[in-house]
This record gives sequence, C-alpha cells and structure tokens, in this order.
Amino acid sequence: MLALPLASCGGDPPPEEAEVHLQRYSQAPSATPLHAPGDGRKTDPRFLAFADEIYHALIEHSPLMAARLGVDPAGDHWDDLSPEALSRQHDFLLSARERLTREFDPEALDPRTRLQYDVLLEELEFRIKREHEWRDHVYPLNQIVGLHLDVANTLINRHRIASAADAEAYITRLRRVRPLFEQLVERMKAHEAAGVLMPAPVYPRLIGGVERLMSGAPFDDDDDHPIWQDFQRKLAESDIDADERTRLRRDARDALMGPFLDGYRMLHERLEDEAARTEVDGGVWQLPDGDRFYEFAVRLFTTTELTPDEIHDLGVEHVARIHDEIGAIMAAVDFDGDLSAFFEFMRNDDRFYYPDTDAGRAAYLAHARDLMGAIAARMDEIVPEPPRSPLEVRRFEAYREHSAPRGMSEPGSADGSRPGVTYLNLANMRDAPTYALEALLFHEGIPGHHLQKALINENPQIPELRKIDIWWLYGAHVEGWALYAEYLPREMGFYEDPYSDFGRLSMELWRAVRLVVDTGLHAKRWTREQAIDYMVENSPASREGSAREIDRYLVVPGQATGFMIGMQEILALRDRARDALGDAFDIREFHQVTLEHGYLPLWALGEAVDQWIDEVHARREGS
Repeated sequence: MLALPLASCGGDPPPEEAEVHLQRYSQAPSATPLHAPGDGRKTDPRFLAFADEIYHALIEHSPLMAARLGVDPAGDHWDDLSPEALSRQHDFLLSARERLTREFDPEALDPRTRLQYDVLLEELEFRIKREHEWRDHVYPLNQIVGLHLDVANTLINRHRIASAADAEAYITRLRRVRPLFEQLVERMKAHEAAGVLMPAPVYPRLIGGVERLMSGAPFDDDDDHPIWQDFQRKLAESDIDADERTRLRRDARDALMGPFLDGYRMLHERLEDEAARTEVDGGVWQLPDGDRFYEFAVRLFTTTELTPDEIHDLGVEHVARIHDEIGAIMAAVDFDGDLSAFFEFMRNDDRFYYPDTDAGRAAYLAHARDLMGAIAARMDEIVPEPPRSPLEVRRFEAYREHSAPRGMSEPGSADGSRPGVTYLNLANMRDAPTYALEALLFHEGIPGHHLQKALINENPQIPELRKIDIWWLYGAHVEGWALYAEYLPREMGFYEDPYSDFGRLSMELWRAVRLVVDTGLHAKRWTREQAIDYMVENSPASREGSAREIDRYLVVPGQATGFMIGMQEILALRDRARDALGDAFDIREFHQVTLEHGYLPLWALGEAVDQWIDEVHARREGS
C-alpha cells in the first residue's frame, strides 16, 4: 500500500523503507505555498455558479459519471442511451452555449475568469461536435473503455454497500443491465446504418473481454465472478442483519443469472455478428467522410492546429532524437551491437523481468510501492503544498486485466477519504519489464496523474467542470503532464541505473512512435501490419504488445497523439517562463500554475503561464 498519508488497501505491506519515507513525509510540516491558489487568484463567483450548473446537469444526465466522481456512489441507474435522451442532451448543450455568450461579457471578466470562459466555450463546441455531429463515427465501445467494462468497474469500485438500501440499489443496477445493453445494441445498429463498423482485428479482443464477464460462479463452476465476489464481500462487511443478507444474496444471484447475463449475451451476439460482416481492417479513412473525422479527432486530442502530416513528421523527428539518446546509453553500458540488437536484448534478458508467478507479481508490486515512497518523500521539491489524497498501488482486476493498458490512474476523493489508485497490468510479467517501472509509476502516480488529479480536485477555485478527467477531452494537457512527469524525476536524480534511464527513453519513444503510427493508420492509409512493423522496428516493444497498442489506436483515432505534443508544450512553456523570470523562476510555482486552472487545452495553458509571468513581475516591482 502507498499513501500520502499512509492508507490501507489490504494485501502485503510495502517494504519498510518505503513506509518510513511516506510516514516521514506525511508527518512533516506542510510547505508554505509561494503563491497559494486562493490568494488573490479567485474565479468570478457568478461564473463559477454558471459552470457548476452545467456540471450538475451533465452529472444528472450520466449516473456513470456521477458514480465515478463520487457524487452518487450508491445510485441504481445507468446512463440513458436512447435517441430521445441524446436529443435532450444536444438541446442542453446548445442552450448552455447560447446562455454563456448571452449572460457574460468576456471583455468585462478578470483574466482568470476570462480564461475559464474561453475554455468552457470551446468545450461546449467540442461536446456538440463529438457527441452529435460525429456521434456515429465515434466507436460506441472498444477493448479498453466501454459499457461492458463500465458496468463491472462501477459496481466493484464505486458502489458502496453500507445499508440494505445500498444493496437493493446494487441489485437494481444488475437488473437494469439488459435494458442498458438493449440501448447499446441499438446504438451500434445506428452506427452500422451510418456505414461505421469497427476494424476486424479488434473484435476478438472485445469479444474476449465480454466473455470474461460472462464466466465464473454463479454462471459456471469456475472461481466467483468478480461482481458476485464483490457483492458478497461488501454485504458481509456491512451491518445488515443475517436474514436480510441471505435474501439480498439470493436476489443478487437471480439478477446476475437473469437480466445481467442476458444483457452480456445480447452484446456478445451483436459483436460476433459485426465481426463476421465488417469490411474495415484499418484506419478511419475507410469510413464515410473519415479523413475529415480524423482531422477533428486530432484537433480534439491535441487542442492545436497541427495537421496529421505535421504530427507525423514531428513523430519521425522525435523517434530519431530518442534513438540517438539511447545510443549514448548503449555506449555507457558497453553494449556490442546495433539499436535493433539492443532492443532485442532488452526484450529478452531475464534480468529485466520478474517471474511470471504469484511470487514474481508480489515482488513487482513491492518494488513499485518502494519507488513511489521514494518520490513521495521529495514532494516538497515538486509543488508548494502536497495534496491530501492518499495513493494506493494495485494490480488490475482479472476481469479487465487482459485488455487493460500497462498502467492506469483513478483519482481519489477531494477530501482524501477515498484514495487514488495506480493500477498495474501484471497479466504477463514479460510485458512488465523492470527497466520501465520507474517511468510507468512516475507517469501514473507521483508526480504524474495522481498528483495532477489530486491537486486539481482539491482546489476550490477550479470549476467542478474543469475537474472532470474525461479520456477524450484535453488529453494533451492530461497526458502531456504525465509524460512530463516521467522526465522530471531525472532532473531530481532518479533513473540512476542506465537501464532505467533507457526505460524512461523507451516510454518517451513509445509516445513518439505513436505520433507516427496513429497518423500513419488514419491519414496515410497504412495497414495494421505496417504500423505493427514500425513499432517493433523502432521500439523495444514485443510484437504482441505492439499489436495490442495498434489495435488501441485503431479504435480511438487521434488519442495517442496528445501525449508527446502536450509534453513538448509544457517543456516549451517552462523554458519560456524561466527565460522571462530569471532567478525569480520557481519550478514548484510553475507546476502549480500548470494545474491550478483544471484540465485545459494547450492554448489556454500557455495563457495561464503568461498570466503567472506577469503576476511574478508585478510582485517583484511592488516589493
């Protein structure tokens, strides 16, 4: 377990050294912010109220989002996917955009609020275009995100059971899986009617993911299904009396065996039907108006005006640069061979892998928690004031591990009562090299997504709308920060082992390769095999790992381009601020500024940094 302060997540305790670091840090006096977020940097209350009105309307529209944000963790509904609900949502977004421009004069707003105004206006435009103009082009689910995973994730990780009413709500949600998936299948049919089916290679991954959620007790004689296991555990830990628990277990089992399983069977049948008929085998250029859709996707995920061709060329340049930096590491470790041979060595040498056993996985997790403890002990070098939110490091649950990425971060609650979680994929330990562990943890945990999300969630001057981390919105800022967070610890003295520094570079190389293969697949009409070949030839990723990544890029066009572009922009802004401020530049303040407005498009992040530069100059002149 890992926490700021120490939190309990069950299982084996972390190594003693990591625990000491965490406790020492959590007991130390809080660093005094150089420029606290609420100190003279307040957002106009009227605008905050307006933005919160939109936020609450979106939450009301999406019980799934409400559960994820902890607003209604024990609700009994799923999202409404009917055409009527989608139409109401469209009308709401149009009305919100009209009200925003009618009720606020942007020229009369203070700089901080004007920034939020401009961002909200752009977000409404993005939502209208993505959720309505391009709705049929956005694949309704994929092997990484989708309702088939959201159902299990919401119940297991979000739905608490403290009372019989909570348990009844859980059971009601199980009963409502069939009508939910009926709506999902109708949406899938609407996509097909518009000429949109998913690429053939991703269907086996999706179908396998659905099948895993249809197996296990009470459906068969295997181990307990994760939802059945979760319900029984939560029920046993509650104060509900024994007779009531017996009834609730019976009702939950009936709901699982009935409408829950029926819903998954229906989705499974639809996926198999589509898999047999799809003629798509590559990028979205194969879809109607696919080139224009990809241009929109790139704009959405990078929040820049870069074209697909420009992004492709940028990726090629960064791949060459990182290859050169890896060459320097090869020389430092006296490797005798070329880059391809070095990649092969790093893929296959047993010294870089824990055994593919329970003991190997436990040792890997212990190593991970130790590393997070070491960086947590130096938080005061990164930000002026640490967040309250604890952090835990866990293995992905079995039901989603085989289709999950290498790692993922889920935020904790703003008050610190629910910890953030960094999940690690340990399905195959040969896909979890130790040389990449530092960079992976810095990306997903501290100073990456956990720190980012905790600081944003805990800041009262950020509109709640700007605190929602939606995977398709402002990814260049969200993921750009996390990639920057992989690099930052190198400046702090981490990555002492040259092979770990190679791991950092291999992760950065992975993001540079993404620029090339994403645009290659969707704009330059590369085949899937071409993209896999490029990734294998230019990175240390295995062929199966590369295939899994390419299939991700096929179904989420453009998303992979935001990481490297966001990181490069943050580094450029840091250089700009350091040049402008000289000895008044403080990296902790810079980090605070990049996060104190919430999740932003990159152009707005640049404006925020410029405002801060002006404020620092004004402070110096007034002192």
